Amino acid sequence: MLDRFLEKLLDAYHLSLEDYNELTKEISYDDLEDPNDFIGIIEAKERIIKAIENKEKIMIYGDYDCDGFSSVSILVNMFKYLNYQNIGYYIPSRYKDGYGITEKMVDLINQKGYNLIITVDNGVAQIDALNKAKEYGIDVILTDHHEMIKELPPAYCVIHPFLKKSNLNLPECGAYVAFNLSRVVLDRIDDYLLTLAALATISDMMPLISYNRNIVRLALKILKEKRFLPFLILNNGEDIKEEKDLSFTIAPKINAVGRIIKDTKVNRVVSFFSTSSKEEMASLGDFINACNDERKNVSQEAFRKIDLSKHQDSLVVVEHMDFLIEGLIGLVANRVLNEIKKPCVIFTSTEEEGVLKGSARSFEGFPLSDTFKKLEHLLLGFGGHAAAGGLSINIDKLEEFTKEINKLAIGKEFKEKEKVIIECSRFDLSYYNYQTIKKLSPYGEGFEEPYLVVEFPCNLINYMQNYKHIKGNINPDCSFIGFNFNENFGIKGVVKLLGKLELDTFRGNNKLSFKVEKVIK
Repeated sequence: MLDRFLEKLLDAYHLSLEDYNELTKEISYDDLEDPNDFIGIIEAKERIIKAIENKEKIMIYGDYDCDGFSSVSILVNMFKYLNYQNIGYYIPSRYKDGYGITEKMVDLINQKGYNLIITVDNGVAQIDALNKAKEYGIDVILTDHHEMIKELPPAYCVIHPFLKKSNLNLPECGAYVAFNLSRVVLDRIDDYLLTLAALATISDMMPLISYNRNIVRLALKILKEKRFLPFLILNNGEDIKEEKDLSFTIAPKINAVGRIIKDTKVNRVVSFFSTSSKEEMASLGDFINACNDERKNVSQEAFRKIDLSKHQDSLVVVEHMDFLIEGLIGLVANRVLNEIKKPCVIFTSTEEEGVLKGSARSFEGFPLSDTFKKLEHLLLGFGGHAAAGGLSINIDKLEEFTKEINKLAIGKEFKEKEKVIIECSRFDLSYYNYQTIKKLSPYGEGFEEPYLVVEFPCNLINYMQNYKHIKGNINPDCSFIGFNFNENFGIKGVVKLLGKLELDTFRGNNKLSFKVEKVIK
């Protein structure tokens, strides 16, 4: 007979007991995808081996986010394992180079005598640059995961998650593709490269199902056993215990470098993940942490400067923050969205006089891609998807844009992403049931961690800072805490507390804590 709480957990995810057993079974290399399923991957291996035999100069060209850094690091380490040193790599600057390989960069690569380019996490949309490489007689092995145009890009070979012999259409990140290339070239699975691919899978918010889930599960198992130094450094010297260590601690630090640094120092992240020197790694770790500290401080200060009271009657928050660098506007927009539950567009000035660049975040029910299409007569350019997007505009159109986007929001229902919710007794919040929830991890995009809802007597709620925050004991084994409610719930009756069950490990003491996010009266 099924345990009552486990039954509720399975019902919440629409899983059978057989599904649960499959998802929680011991993970192994056999659960990884066959890299030979990628069309073009053997062609790429043969071209790389030929380049090594002929001592050709190889350039690896990446991107300035965690996926791009991880992708380049995987291939740099791959060549290191092969003792092949005639390679170069480049992480473009968000500010000076922009996204993706360009004709200008191909010119420079040609001038420096490179014979082969391997793109990672970019390339499918950079047709002009690919044609330029062809003119120079430079072969391009294109590895990417972004949406492809209708025709196959003009490269020597293309390795892409949607180009498979099996026709498996599973979104996979750039580093995942690079890792599979490393598997066929090295003819083995390297644990360190696997963990880098898993980090990028989480940071790039790939759906944690199928092979994506398997590689993350296997990486977490490996990281507990092997304790790779770069991961320890970025996790503040602590062991990696769960996927949140990757998503909330490590990935934001890596992304911070691409957001903050405007020049070639962004390439230091690859050095961090590929150096054999502990001293150099420690120094580069300090650099990455410093970038992250600056990212946090500047974005926090920017959020504080927004007068949210003036947006009480707005449906969409639009702000021009001249002092904010482009790499941080998306973070601030996301913070506003989460704090006041309204779509937000944050603009900053660019080097081009009178031109603003913006980043937007929204909820379901108000898709940005459709919204920007309706406003394209006001915009210089735009892109993105339903929940997040980028745009550029002339400053003299900003006021009209603000009015028009708010008009378009009238009558729209802003829905947060649907939560997985389990209603249970407050006495179900036990260490045993915490372990039951954890056994089904990793949680992430497409497989979110469950929220628990428990009824709780109002007279047992304790208050802090004049009713701003709440705390108390859910039961003898579990405390609860919640912030920024600013309400006295009285002493009669019950409320429902919605939140997540966590294990606090402060100073080595393991204690269950229920983190309350919402009080339902």
